[in-house]
Amino acid sequence: MNLEKFQQAWKADADQTCVTIDVDLLSREVQRDQQNFRSTIFWRDVREAGGSLILIPIWFTMGFVVPLPWTWYLCVPGFLWVATFILVDRQRHPQRPSGPGQPLGFYAKESLVQVDHQIWLLRNVVWWYLLPYAIPAMAFFLHVTWQAQTNWWNFLLLGGFFNLFLVVLHWVIYRVNQNAIRTQLEPRRQDLLKLVASLEDDANSEDGGDIMELVAALAVPIHDAGLSPGWERWAATWNRLIPSWGAAATIMVPTMIGGCCGFLYPTPDMGPAFFQTVVAAVIPFEIAFGCVWLRSYVKQKRSTLSRDDANSPLSVTVLARSSNETLTRLDMTESTLAATHSPAELKRLPEAPAIVIIVLTLFIGTMAIFAVFACVAESKETPLTIPALSDVSAFNSDDVSRLDTWMQKFVDGGYPSLSAVVVRDGEVVYRGAFGLANIKADTKATLHTQYNVASVTKAFTALLAAILHDHGVIDLDQPVAKYLPTGVTISKTPDVGATITLRQLASHTSGLPRGVPGRVQSVEGWYELEPPLLYDHLSNVQLESKPGVAEEYSNLGFGLLGHALELAADKPLDQLMQELVCDPLKLEQTAIQADDTLRPATGYAERSRIEKTHSFQQRLAASGGLVTSIEDLGKFLAAQMKPSVFSPEILAQLHTQTKLSDGSTSGTSLGWSVRSRPLIGRLLKKNGGRNNCSAWMGFAPEQGVGVAIVTNCGGPDVDPIGYRLLEQSIPLSQRKLVTSAGFAKVAPYTGVRWEQDQPTVCVRGQWAKLVSVNDVPIAGIMDFAKREYKEKAQKRFAEDLVEVLSKMGHQPDWMVTLELKAENGQVERSQVLMTAENRKHVRRSLRP
Repeated sequence: MNLEKFQQAWKADADQTCVTIDVDLLSREVQRDQQNFRSTIFWRDVREAGGSLILIPIWFTMGFVVPLPWTWYLCVPGFLWVATFILVDRQRHPQRPSGPGQPLGFYAKESLVQVDHQIWLLRNVVWWYLLPYAIPAMAFFLHVTWQAQTNWWNFLLLGGFFNLFLVVLHWVIYRVNQNAIRTQLEPRRQDLLKLVASLEDDANSEDGGDIMELVAALAVPIHDAGLSPGWERWAATWNRLIPSWGAAATIMVPTMIGGCCGFLYPTPDMGPAFFQTVVAAVIPFEIAFGCVWLRSYVKQKRSTLSRDDANSPLSVTVLARSSNETLTRLDMTESTLAATHSPAELKRLPEAPAIVIIVLTLFIGTMAIFAVFACVAESKETPLTIPALSDVSAFNSDDVSRLDTWMQKFVDGGYPSLSAVVVRDGEVVYRGAFGLANIKADTKATLHTQYNVASVTKAFTALLAAILHDHGVIDLDQPVAKYLPTGVTISKTPDVGATITLRQLASHTSGLPRGVPGRVQSVEGWYELEPPLLYDHLSNVQLESKPGVAEEYSNLGFGLLGHALELAADKPLDQLMQELVCDPLKLEQTAIQADDTLRPATGYAERSRIEKTHSFQQRLAASGGLVTSIEDLGKFLAAQMKPSVFSPEILAQLHTQTKLSDGSTSGTSLGWSVRSRPLIGRLLKKNGGRNNCSAWMGFAPEQGVGVAIVTNCGGPDVDPIGYRLLEQSIPLSQRKLVTSAGFAKVAPYTGVRWEQDQPTVCVRGQWAKLVSVNDVPIAGIMDFAKREYKEKAQKRFAEDLVEVLSKMGHQPDWMVTLELKAENGQVERSQVLMTAENRKHVRRSLRP
């Protein structure tokens, strides 16, 4: 209410109105108002400090259960800061209760102090409230999008969206607080200042106008401004914002359309379908809600201005006592006062349209949180539990049956389908297909089902390069620039890029970066390279290292290799692959996905029923464009392991580790990674995976055993399954307990107990004291273990017996001889097979 107008009206009617002001009654009213204000502040502080403290254990629980990245926990210091700030602030600026009997000026001054401090808090709300929440939230969203996306464009798009949302949200909160200062707290402060000044002026202490200033100062109660709003005010705000079903539909319709578009037409490589659905709904929701809010704000502003300009009489309720000491209320008519307390504003609950939008807002906010969690979960590799699998190297009917059961467990565990093949000595000894190639159509996977195999394509491209080298079409040791059009440069240092050879491209030693830095084709659904786009990227890339210096995995490098091959042979890559690889090996389900005739198994998100596609526009066919079946992968492996279709010279080119410029060898050959593993020894392997497929194949050249395995979902990667199947497919006599990769994790007993340094072990379900292993006394073994492993001697003996004995110079075989002393003192010798399952039992028995 305008104080000057009020005073004018009061003085104009003063000679016609006889009112005796009860100052004691007014003092009580001022005290009551001060107590209400203090209570509002108190519950605001309880809400903010208590909510922050309650969120801390919730934050840790959510971070542990999901699990979430470390940036999630950066919000905890923010919660602690806000709670601590509020508690310290209350300690330094206590809300002292005011007892009865104090002068009117005392209550006015107390109210003024409280209002001044609340104005200071809200003006500085950015520093003590908004930034402690905003900065860690921004860091978390940037971290999540960085983990979830594979290129800078997607990262900037999603990261920018989330952080823009946070900036807008915190800006709105800031503006609401500043508006509260301007419209509620500051007018209240000015009125209180005038009241205090008037009360301190003895000459005007009898003036009824001064008393009326107090009434005016208290006429408009504080309802929000960062303080707890009353239910009536809250309901009135929502009813004003969403006054009709038309306003509600303005928000609901775009939100539902956006959500449906995100669900039905997900963008490849932009996160889970659920995440995209929520993002597609949130964006139109925010835009529509902002438009509705702006329209309501403008309408309210116009209404306020029209009321202020109206020449209607003023009214106020004045507490007074009549001559008979009866409390009465004198109401001077004013339409504006009635307007500010309309029936809609006094309702305890919003109307139906507003309730619908409130529910939608809460639902959208909750889904946004879950969407972020889904995006994080997809970016993390889900741990894969490998069921026990013992030796199946005989591949008799029992072994095959056990292997089928083992494979089916993975399908039961969430993989849509899983297919595997085992090759030994050039012959397929096991093949199996499990699960569904298409869940919706209930299409079962078979040995001929085609799969996307992603980077496994590189082994095929490398074979193609070795064949063309053998035919004299290319020279692997010549620069790739020789086969590119004149004027095409490689990297921002073209003189260095000009030295990159085809062999370096095929062995990941070119120095080119891992990813394709942008679009290389316009079509979707298959691979159709637009060379000018590739050339533009090549001229702008930054080399990770000088060519031939280090191993740097590069999808871009292999894509460039494939393009160089088709230019050198003057044939499309898919035609070259068909003529030189697929036809000689009789691979009937294998091809580069160069048109829409191929129908690979439907891809799904990580162990789920959510269909998942991938973008072709930033992918190169030679790097990951192959579609094949498990049957064909078996034939391909057999041809790699024994010269038949391809000459020994071609295979030697493929399998020889690449020399680096300093004379050392890299961990790659042409298209293959070269590794060494316990039980296997030297291993050549290649894996591949995208958001909707995973594949692995590898073989042990010395043992002549190879394995391939594929699935039609994005994870977990099938690599651990392939390794375990390969290990158990090698005959026991050919498995190596000690390789350059380390020591086999096996044990001859299933449990160990200790009495000082004397172990009691469980063998075949019976406990006995262990006297010696392969005639090496336990005392000698433990003395060595103490010197070598210090306080971990007992743990190493129990879990890593192969390592302990090998370092002593007594490398064991798979069968070890144990001397066991029974309770009656009799010592017996027993030959026991060491197994990985035994070691698992040992580790479980040692857990506290």
